[in-house]
Amino acid sequence: MKKLLFSVMLLSIGFNSYAQEAMTIEEKAVQLIELTAGQSFEVMTEPLVNMIPEENREAFKKELKESRHKLYSQMAVIYTENYTETEIDKILAFYDTPVGKKIVATTPDLMKKGMELGQAWGMELQPLIAKYSK
Repeated sequence: MKKLLFSVMLLSIGFNSYAQEAMTIEEKAVQLIELTAGQSFEVMTEPLVNMIPEENREAFKKELKESRHKLYSQMAVIYTENYTETEIDKILAFYDTPVGKKIVATTPDLMKKGMELGQAWGMELQPLIAKYSK
């Protein structure tokens, strides 16, 4: 039984490595962007979604998601100009670790809370800005 389990694990690791190797550097970059920005994109676009009437939101979110794929493809070009394929592979491998998965899972909440703090801080700065704008 242990040999079977070990064999299945090796096979899945090998398949995952093969699948990643079969991808182009651009596809790997898009995968990286989806991992690191995907859920954050939802947080950033939430105010836009909330501006749309309730009856049109689902259609809007569908088109917004489609436009995101185009954006990710364009961003992938920037990533491939700044990272080698080996570096992208290593970053993807990190995000496949427990701590990498935790970062992906917690980033949207951290970002949302950070945006809220940033907005409150911006409001606190209004008197300071007014003081020096005279």
